[in-house]
Amino acid sequence: MTETTDFLTTLARPVRHEANNLLAALSGTAELMLRARDATERDITRAERLRDASARLKTLLHGYLALGAPPAESDAAVLLDLMQPVVRLAFGGGRPVTVEAAAGLPALTASTSELQQAMLRLAVEAGPMVPATGGLHMTLEAAPGGALLRARPTPAGEGPAPVFLVAA
Repeated sequence: MTETTDFLTTLARPVRHEANNLLAALSGTAELMLRARDATERDITRAERLRDASARLKTLLHGYLALGAPPAESDAAVLLDLMQPVVRLAFGGGRPVTVEAAAGLPALTASTSELQQAMLRLAVEAGPMVPATGGLHMTLEAAPGGALLRARPTPAGEGPAPVFLVAA
């Protein structure tokens, strides 16, 4: 790793902690606004948007920070879920992205960062292959000797070549 990468990795955990504090303040404020007795319908709509935006920001930030400080847990299904908002941005913001890991996947030799890189590369490659109104469905499924990471356009179409990940 480079000195800059090491520094960013070191900062990822404190940034996550501070962001969680700020997001707790935002979502707490939204909840108070929703419970206010004199809240108008407009106030309630604003509070719901604030609550939803806070939840989306939390998911995105945790996924992004996981790039610098991947979770210690190497469960591929957990990593796919964590990376979904970042994959959505790499694919093309605003378009739907779903991720799914099959049950019973073997342990993989790929590191967390290698799996993250493969996910992002597939999302970027799939972007131009999918119509502007289409989405992306990324799957990790068992294959002989490992697993296949696929990025398929939705509702249908051909995506980039899948990435084979070797079993440990």
